[in-house]
Amino acid sequence: MGTVTMALVAWLMAGTPETGVPPAESPGTFVAKTLTVGGETYVYSVYLPPGYSRGQSWPVILALHGAGSRGTDGQRPRTQSLAEAARLHPERYPAVLVLPQCPPDKDWSGTVADFALEALERTVSEYGGDRKRVYLAGQSMGARGVVQLAARYPERFAAVLAVSGRYPDRAMVDKLKGLPLWMWHGDADAVVPVSESRALVESLKSAGHNAVRYTELSGLGHDIFDTVYLDQAVSTWLLAQKRGK
Repeated sequence: MGTVTMALVAWLMAGTPETGVPPAESPGTFVAKTLTVGGETYVYSVYLPPGYSRGQSWPVILALHGAGSRGTDGQRPRTQSLAEAARLHPERYPAVLVLPQCPPDKDWSGTVADFALEALERTVSEYGGDRKRVYLAGQSMGARGVVQLAARYPERFAAVLAVSGRYPDRAMVDKLKGLPLWMWHGDADAVVPVSESRALVESLKSAGHNAVRYTELSGLGHDIFDTVYLDQAVSTWLLAQKRGK
């Protein structure tokens, strides 16, 4: 959970004066969703940005959280750093967010990854997503998850943002070629060694992947998520990418 989380807790709890909850499916709110995949029911949220209206075509960001937000409550992914940044600076993130929750003791692989993709697909169809502007963003465990998803379906995404991730599978390098990817890591990360990102970046560049960017933050540790998502250059870069551009 990012350092600006407490600034949003009151908003999440307050809602409207009459009911104590935000109006369902109105701009600037989270919409609670469930999805059954492989016989298991998962929870996710969709965030509709201020100004959202049906009939328009919207960018869509699938955001995968880190290990600390695993659970079944559906609430923790709403306070991950990307969602916080979108709430604090809606002008920087005029996009629909898909916020799936990974169950306890699992990660973003196998059936859980299938669930995340299905949640994304349903959101694009239900809320008027622009299929040329579908993005992946992940932090920590989620960073590995988004890179793996991008390698599985590179044709589905316009760009990938991965922060403080661990990337043991080098076989995916060729599949990522040509897909815009911006990776971030703190060089003092005691949770996931910075060597993880350095090694993947080196492999990508050696394979001729010219669309990869890498930013290493000197003296910072694992929890650099707010720093990244609150950086206006990040949102500008991400939403400028487009399939077929």
